Amino acid sequence: MSARIRVLAGMVALVVASCSAGLASPVASPTTATPASTSAPATSTIPPATSTTTAPDLVLVLDETERLALRGGVTLRIESDGQPMGSLSDAEPRVSLAGTGGGAGDLVFTYIGADGAAGDVSWTQHAAPGVAELVVVQPWREAGASSGDVVLAWQRNRSSLAEATAEVAGLPLTAVSPLWWNINDEAELTGRADPDYVAAMQGLGLLVWPAVQGLHADGLHVLLNDPELRRSTIAELSDGTRASGADGFNIDLEGFRDEDGEAFSVFVEELAAAVHEWGGTVSYDLVPRSDTWDVTPPELAYWSTAPQRRRLAAAVDYTVLMTYDQHNRYRPAGPVAAPAWVEEMVIYQLRYSDPHEIVLGLPAYGRLWDPEELDAPRALGFGALRELGGERSPDPTFAVDRLDLDDGRFYWADHEVTPERVALGEAYGLSGVAVWRLGLDDSGLWEALR
Repeated sequence: MSARIRVLAGMVALVVASCSAGLASPVASPTTATPASTSAPATSTIPPATSTTTAPDLVLVLDETERLALRGGVTLRIESDGQPMGSLSDAEPRVSLAGTGGGAGDLVFTYIGADGAAGDVSWTQHAAPGVAELVVVQPWREAGASSGDVVLAWQRNRSSLAEATAEVAGLPLTAVSPLWWNINDEAELTGRADPDYVAAMQGLGLLVWPAVQGLHADGLHVLLNDPELRRSTIAELSDGTRASGADGFNIDLEGFRDEDGEAFSVFVEELAAAVHEWGGTVSYDLVPRSDTWDVTPPELAYWSTAPQRRRLAAAVDYTVLMTYDQHNRYRPAGPVAAPAWVEEMVIYQLRYSDPHEIVLGLPAYGRLWDPEELDAPRALGFGALRELGGERSPDPTFAVDRLDLDDGRFYWADHEVTPERVALGEAYGLSGVAVWRLGLDDSGLWEALR
């Protein structure tokens, strides 16, 4: 190797070592002055800063009626594409979904009961791009105020028209429902219309909504599943009511089995359509339930589980919620309708009905319990209850006083809590009350309704 080559190699080695040292540890440059560079400044390899835009939040707001239906520990689950997005409740009626204001797409809402289980009420709402706030409400709901003027009472067939009119005279009623027809366990329709009764009651300023009753699962099964029998029964009920001059119709068919739920909805839809055709008002009497309460024993649960609640509510003008019989021979012992229990039943039904479509059922009876025969309590009208007397003690479980008789029998003061039940219906915006029934009532009940 020549001397010149060795010098050049040494210079290259020195430069490489210096660069390696600079990459490994960026030490300060020496203070020795260096000549000014005449080359163009180096271009930065750091990309310029870019601005980012955060999508706005989507605010979900509960409709007021939907909020009423979420009392008592019930919540509304929110999902998108199968993923949980949060929940709404009476306590938290507004939530923000972060970054979804640019378009959250389809949101699925599902009622979650107080027991933590998902119920059968679920629907989808679309949140379009640019929407900042979405009112959460089931698509079938209709804005409407309670009429507040339905005060209905059922009436047994009386031996004379004079007796029937005397029973309602002076009462603060707006409508009366005579028990004209019955469907027996053979699926036979018995009873008849009474035009003279209609004329007399209308003469007192009352609407007349005659009722058909039926409590036999076997008979209802035959009727509901025989299209020809169903049509002929509907025609007889609707035509007879119209011919009598009555103002509407009341359907009091209870105790049909789960397997007959679909057929029963068809029956109500067809009967309601027939009555609506001639301008009549249709009401349906519904056995109450909630997430945690059903008719017992289990083999009779279909009394409250079989009705297709939303479908039935859509077919009729009023759903009469029969909020009584909380305790009976299957559920000893307690009051017929404690106010807190009544409220629980109302809250549940609000998932399926608007408030102004509900009429609150009021009992005019209580039960006398014998500790030796709790499976056979005796139903007594309010007037008879008031005459019993007894030693009173508050019952914090039901907020209805218990009274004990000297012979060991006892009862709850159902006759004294009617004002609380009426106030509850008013607080929820229901359209009125329906009393079961005339002949069991007393003056205290009517004073509460005045």
